[in-house]
Amino acid sequence: MPRVRVRIPDSLLQRAATVAQAEGKRIDDLYEEAIARYVESTRNASPGSVRSRGGMPRGSPQLNVEISEELFQQADKLAKRLGKPRDILYAEALARHVPETSKKQSALDQGHDLPSGAWRPGGAGRAD
Repeated sequence: MPRVRVRIPDSLLQRAATVAQAEGKRIDDLYEEAIARYVESTRNASPGSVRSRGGMPRGSPQLNVEISEELFQQADKLAKRLGKPRDILYAEALARHVPETSKKQSALDQGHDLPSGAWRPGGAGRAD
């Protein structure tokens, strides 16, 4: 297994450590899951279609993580195809995998509205 040195924003590192501890996993395991999902979800993405939301802060801590050789090769190939540095790709993958809060939220909890007419208070529209 290759050992990869990555930079990760401090806030993301703290979230990942919290989630890893809660799930009884190592951060390496979270990274591997995150990168695998990211590679799969962006398999057909074209360069420029998956934009980075921000840069990597200069003082970001560095972390050594181990991932499988096959996943390392897939992620490296994807990073080159998308024109992204490996650190950015790995950080984006982990940020997508680790929620902003320690509990996962539904779309409604995140502030998304229901389509009009989807909510009928008092059971209106039910056939009793």
